[in-house]
Amino acid sequence: MNIELAELLASLRSEIDRARLDAAGKDVRFRINSIDLELQVAVEKSAEAQAGVRFWVVSLGSGGSAKSAHTHTIRLSLDAETRDGDPVLTGDDVSDLLSAG
Repeated sequence: MNIELAELLASLRSEIDRARLDAAGKDVRFRINSIDLELQVAVEKSAEAQAGVRFWVVSLGSGGSAKSAHTHTIRLSLDAETRDGDPVLTGDDVSDLLSAG
């Protein structure tokens, strides 16, 4: 199964939001300073005018395989911050998330 890179990052963002919600009111919280990802991606360039270049995260399950000639390893280091630029803590005030839902 291949997932678009943008979809993977949206899912990661959603999981971090869920961790913030789950930790609200808890005594122990974790500060997320950075998130390091190492991904196998396939790069696809479409001939269609609107498509451009797309990155697909390659998932290799049991029995799955990918041709190494068509995949690349990328490493992303992401700093987690709120929309105000503050570091993210699990258990942070999540009222902005609840009102956005």
